[in-house]
Amino acid sequence: MSTDPAYIKRLYQDAVTATRGTGLFPEVLVTQHILESGMKLSSLARNANNFFGIKSGNRWTGPVISAPTTEYVNDQPVRVGGNWKRYANRTEALLDKVDPASLFRVYGTPAEGLRGWVEFLQNNARYTTAGVFTSKTPVEQFAALKRAGYATDPRYLEKLTAIYNNVKGFFF
Repeated sequence: MSTDPAYIKRLYQDAVTATRGTGLFPEVLVTQHILESGMKLSSLARNANNFFGIKSGNRWTGPVISAPTTEYVNDQPVRVGGNWKRYANRTEALLDKVDPASLFRVYGTPAEGLRGWVEFLQNNARYTTAGVFTSKTPVEQFAALKRAGYATDPRYLEKLTAIYNNVKGFFF
């Protein structure tokens, strides 16, 4: 992954706005954005403004997209197929016999995608319970996100920390 300092600096400013008053570090938003979307290069980021790999879940009532993904079960990768089709909602996709594990949220704009990450964390108690909002450092917040089950990848914390250490000089 190459880094684009100008992109990271712009994203950081947007992250400051999106996380203001939440207890979330803007650096964490940027780092997860880079890992999950490859600096907006992933198909999910380009086609759905979903920069964080946020699944639709049963409570999501907005549009969804079916995208291939890799989940980890017992630390082993399992590939889940997706058809890259957009649906008005989760119910429509499930009626089309799409694997629920392939359904991701669709956001209308990039700004909605950033706010969606904040709202997703705020609206799921497991992130509060895991200490996401009371973490003292970005790395501590990465660990709390992993503890809360944000990602199934057993190396998620390691990957976030490596990216953060690579780009943290662009944040100020």
